[in-house]
Amino acid sequence: MKRYIKRFTVRKEDIDLNGHVGNIRYLEWFLEAATEHSEKLGLGFEALKAMHRTWVAKEHRIAYKQSALEGDELELETWLESVKSAQGVRRYLLRHAADGRPVCEGETTWVFVELDTFRPKRIPETLMQAYEAQ
Repeated sequence: MKRYIKRFTVRKEDIDLNGHVGNIRYLEWFLEAATEHSEKLGLGFEALKAMHRTWVAKEHRIAYKQSALEGDELELETWLESVKSAQGVRRYLLRHAADGRPVCEGETTWVFVELDTFRPKRIPETLMQAYEAQ
């Protein structure tokens, strides 16, 4: 699967009481990048809504490697690692933009569901082709 890369600078509001990026902010960045990636491919919420489908998170995992601080320039890379029936695993790698030192890595297991019932539905081949052809 093709990868999506987002670069940004850590802001003051990203910092927690310990003086580094707060844990929940990493997850928010992951979700923002996943959303941007899908929207770039024409598969954002509105497109899925027209199909009466959406993604819901089943599980998140984050492994922290080192702290990120205010003013750090970061690069977040995300991609679909695997797809099986109604589930997809999206991976994330966050690193310092200047030297590539890893900050954290993670993954989310997403379930593709019918919008009205939230019951799992098989991921259409056309959707997968859009992620592969990026």
